[in-house]
Amino acid sequence: MKHRTDIFKVAEQCGIRLLKPADHRPLHRRPRECFAKKTLKKIGQRHGEAHLALTLRLIVETRDNATELYSETIQAVSSILENPAIESRGGALFDEFDRIALAEIRRDARQLGLRLPLSHVMRVLIAMQLQVHDRIASDRGSAA
Repeated sequence: MKHRTDIFKVAEQCGIRLLKPADHRPLHRRPRECFAKKTLKKIGQRHGEAHLALTLRLIVETRDNATELYSETIQAVSSILENPAIESRGGALFDEFDRIALAEIRRDARQLGLRLPLSHVMRVLIAMQLQVHDRIASDRGSAA
């Protein structure tokens, strides 16, 4: 089922400026600027505006990640949220994303040189980071 999605409304709610891809200057990327309108539309149609908003908020409302509104990063975070166990974490998910440096994840995914889409590799690396934080939290809980 395709969801009706107003990507401009969702972006505005998340404090994100949608810009034309032709205006993209990779070396001068600013926080909360996004050039990936097609990606946003695709995710919104597939999962709805609430999912899209959560995806974007996890990126821009966590420490030092507001400049990471790349198509591949948005796709990776969105696909992580397709897991109900992840999405059900609610507000704790923002704390977990605060500990994830999406720029490092993107760089590491590229350096691996795998012949897979960058978003797929990033999804796995992000999921591994979330599991590491789960293990640390559970270890602290059992030590108490």
